[in-house]
Amino acid sequence: MINEKKVIWCENWLKKTFEKYPSIERNYLFELASKAGLYTQDTYGSELSAALENVGAKIKSISNSDGEFLYHALYV
Repeated sequence: MINEKKVIWCENWLKKTFEKYPSIERNYLFELASKAGLYTQDTYGSELSAALENVGAKIKSISNSDGEFLYHALYV
């Protein structure tokens, strides 16, 4: 069950994080969220997931100049 208060905490944390990092590597974002107590690894449908959707986060693939995949980044 999703805790709406925690979704709001996650939304506020995400807004601050995206102010600091307009585009952030996906795993790094989840690592930071975990350290902040807002995410538990391998959980799906969590408050953080709901907050990412609510703030309009999108994902993009980052490639090098040869077109080789490097990583996925999240941005708003």
